Amino acid sequence: MPRTQPFWNVPPLPAIRPEGWIHDFLTAQRHGLTGHLEVAGYPFNTPGWEADQLALGDRGGAGWWPYEQVAYWVDGMMRCGLLLDDDFLKKKARRQIDYVLAHPDADGYLGPDAMKTLQGEYGSERWPHAVMFRALLADADEQPAKPIVRALMRHYLSGTARHDTSRNVCNIEIMAWLFERTGDPRIKQLAVDAYRAYQRKEAKHGSTIANMLSDAPATDHGPRYMELFKLGAIMHRLTGNRRYLKAALNAHRKLQRDHVLIDGVPSATEHLRGIYSQAGHETCVITDYLWSLGHLLIASRDPSLADCMERICFNALPGAVTPDFRALQYFSGPNQVVAGPQTNHHPHGKGHAHVSYRPNPATECCPGNVHRAMPAYAGRMWLEDGHGGVVAALYGPSCFTTGRGARRVTITEQTTYPFGDRITFRFAARRPTRMPFTFRIPGWCRDASVTVNGRAWKRILKPGTWATLEREFADGDVVELHLPRALKMVRGPEKGWSMEWGPLVLSLDVAARRTIERDDRSSEEFPAWTMMPASAWNVALVKDRRGFLKGAEWLPAPASGNPWDAATTPLRLRVLARRVTGWKIDKKKRLVLQHGDKKRIIRGDIQFTPPLPDANILARASRREETVTLVPLGATRLRVTWFPVVRA
Repeated sequence: MPRTQPFWNVPPLPAIRPEGWIHDFLTAQRHGLTGHLEVAGYPFNTPGWEADQLALGDRGGAGWWPYEQVAYWVDGMMRCGLLLDDDFLKKKARRQIDYVLAHPDADGYLGPDAMKTLQGEYGSERWPHAVMFRALLADADEQPAKPIVRALMRHYLSGTARHDTSRNVCNIEIMAWLFERTGDPRIKQLAVDAYRAYQRKEAKHGSTIANMLSDAPATDHGPRYMELFKLGAIMHRLTGNRRYLKAALNAHRKLQRDHVLIDGVPSATEHLRGIYSQAGHETCVITDYLWSLGHLLIASRDPSLADCMERICFNALPGAVTPDFRALQYFSGPNQVVAGPQTNHHPHGKGHAHVSYRPNPATECCPGNVHRAMPAYAGRMWLEDGHGGVVAALYGPSCFTTGRGARRVTITEQTTYPFGDRITFRFAARRPTRMPFTFRIPGWCRDASVTVNGRAWKRILKPGTWATLEREFADGDVVELHLPRALKMVRGPEKGWSMEWGPLVLSLDVAARRTIERDDRSSEEFPAWTMMPASAWNVALVKDRRGFLKGAEWLPAPASGNPWDAATTPLRLRVLARRVTGWKIDKKKRLVLQHGDKKRIIRGDIQFTPPLPDANILARASRREETVTLVPLGATRLRVTWFPVVRA
């Protein structure tokens, strides 16, 4: 491959086999919405990319819009199918992939006629192509890659559009992949020219190099920013220009500083909105941020990025979907105690169903995009270092095979992580093979230890670093990594606190009174849920005189079951709390919304999750202490994660 820098590489998806809870999560996707998204209605019940023009339906919008949503789904379906080796998913995704490849225009253009000459606010519309072509790239991991490479090269070199505005510039991601496989200078120059023109044409947006390098907070549209800031890392990999990577990493630093919530995802209910107790994020942002961090990880090899990816995958992602993967939220967040048709307290779509769990919660981008999230994590768990070595970058039960012939090595990762603190790597090799094996010491772990075939590996293992064990690995070798963790209290907004246990965030699981909404996208098999609180949620945790949580005690856990279901999760922490009776759900019968000089009135049973209580309300908290149980955030649907705290 043409290279200017020693980057890490992403192996083909079929080389990775998820096991344990990750396999179960992906299997739930397969039997849930990922395999059956047509139940969510338009545009998923259309021919998608097999149609040259799609009617816009009752959603309205631009001509590119339905193709974007379907492309998200096809990409997630393809990646999930490859990871599970599931013929049903692969065949269903390939219907549209194969159609696109089999129907190029004479000039090489791929895709629907409706988008070939479509001009939007920012020029030529090619953003949905970047989304759909990711599915082609994934397909090339299993199918013959040459026809896919040839078809994509012809498409981009056809000159039928520019790719230098808005999210259209994300096509650079595909161009860079093509250059690594062909070394063709034309495709590299096309990417360089597009990115250079983007800096000029979109100077006002936070994702330009100059704005990413500045210290100013980003205020952009969340999903757009999540897609665009990664391009600095991709362009660094393509050109070797470190300024590009520096800009992308600084953009990430600013997101962490200004917007990232305790569950790992930036506050972005459409636009970036900062950190506050009612903050939330679009499900698209969960997926897009995870995807972009994967690009930053392979370009920079910064282990803190892997920590961030784990936090997202172990908290925000499972918390935004039901355990059976048959319903999701448009907006989710750390604190949400109501989830129904009129419970969205966020500025965008206030008073509507955006925080409810349903197959299609108010907009179609999230039902399409959510399928890509867990495959994005699983597909970056194992990396190749470019020198014949293997990198265990993200942890979880899985199996990875590398090398060919006599140098073929399979590494099985046996673990219950993130619920347990031990990770065992078992090596199977046809013959002893010398190679470097790199693994990560998370930034939160202070006392990591490693054994090799039962003997202690005497190395200094610093938090937030990579460790590399280079030796001749033989069949049956075992490397065991121990990552002990401690309960940590973290200060949050509005004098609130939250609890971390390694990569997991703990929440109060609020029992839900569930009813099924009867609408055209709800059924017994794929229901649209209304969830209202059926247990006390308005509690303050109690600190003792030493500043520790009073009464904290780990409880015995179920031996098996879905770890992302509060009823069967293996982690439970009992603590003492006091009821805050003045902290109540914000209830309304009438909501007046102001849009410029226009007013809109919403009527109904409107209920909003409230902010944390102020000092006056907290001062009236009950003096009686009671026991409450905290579980992993990802195992909850209704929850409190940022708590008020009182002293014993």
